Amino acid sequence: MTNSDFGKQLRNFRRQCENSQTRKPLTQQQLADFLYEEIGIDYTGAAISDWEHNKSKINANDRLLLTSLIKILKHQGGIKTSTDANLLLEAGNYRDLNADEKNKLFPEEIGNSSHQSLPREYSNNPGTAFNEAFFNFPAEFQKILAEAKEGPSPAWPRVVVAVVNKITSQWTIFHFVRLLAWLWIWLITYLMISPSLQWPFDSQEGSRFLMRLYAAGSILIPLLVSAMIGVKNNPFWQDKKTSMLRPYMIQGASVGFHLGYFVIFALSLTQYYFQIQPSIWSEIIKMLIPLSIGYAGAQLVPHNLWRAYGRLHLKDGGIFFIFIILGPLWAWFFLEFYEILITQKLGVILVLLSASMIAGAMAIQYRRKGNTNIPLLWVILFYGLILICQVISLFVSF
Repeated sequence: MTNSDFGKQLRNFRRQCENSQTRKPLTQQQLADFLYEEIGIDYTGAAISDWEHNKSKINANDRLLLTSLIKILKHQGGIKTSTDANLLLEAGNYRDLNADEKNKLFPEEIGNSSHQSLPREYSNNPGTAFNEAFFNFPAEFQKILAEAKEGPSPAWPRVVVAVVNKITSQWTIFHFVRLLAWLWIWLITYLMISPSLQWPFDSQEGSRFLMRLYAAGSILIPLLVSAMIGVKNNPFWQDKKTSMLRPYMIQGASVGFHLGYFVIFALSLTQYYFQIQPSIWSEIIKMLIPLSIGYAGAQLVPHNLWRAYGRLHLKDGGIFFIFIILGPLWAWFFLEFYEILITQKLGVILVLLSASMIAGAMAIQYRRKGNTNIPLLWVILFYGLILICQVISLFVSF
């Protein structure tokens, strides 16, 4: 088959899908919207049209896009079986679904055969808790579990030891050093960010110091998080010559960090208003939120840009480097409106208003286009309204 067959097959499977609201065949734009919800890449209906008319070709290494297409077409009723999926892949000279992909996309086809693939002594008792717990583990782990079952009852101590040994045997001194590095980053995050969330501040001078500490941390921490991502030994990035990979990782870490920070800011604000004394464990968990989201952002931003444009250029996403200076800007903003946000207890109204506006915008978008993707213009207007509300409330307080 040739790639022209892929376009025909894709179009046929898409037309076999039925929109749940209109009861009409799935449009190219609707398929693009579903792809955005699935993998976060903003494809257009024109891009789908190019695939169907063979004006462009999906990269053979982009298995996430290919399997996401299959997943959506299956969910919408176009693709029925793994045979259909492989027919689409073969039409474009892509490799068939491997065992893991088939297991994820068509679990109903292999559910009955999974027990038969286990050793006899393990499959004789398929209702055990361990069988259910490790049912989808790779065959190597299933073999370990089967061997651990040999011996006197109960079998669970041997199973636990076997699994722990398997996991720890993969660790090296470099893994331990990496763990220590993450602990240091978490400690830096705790020392630089957590004090700015402990209200009320003791003094005006103290509040300035703590917000300056936060501002410095908002720049330093994303740098440290992005530095934890190795690219030299990453197969995906090895053959892609680009000087913008690390800067976009820093950008992604910064975006994720600030998103996580505003989540814990809302949590701290709620605790303050309801006079809930935070525990040490709650503070530990809070500091993990911006770190984890920042790490995810550092991974996703450059990858998504590469998949969308096939390159990493400054003009494609340079505007979002503004997030790097968001920390100092927020520190100034918070100090200017501290009395309104904290002392006058209008912050909780602001948080509720923000959440309500976001939820309303997502609901409107879903009714209009069947997805919850909020256009960039809406986001700009949203944050602009927050600033306007804060300025108005300042004048009202006078």
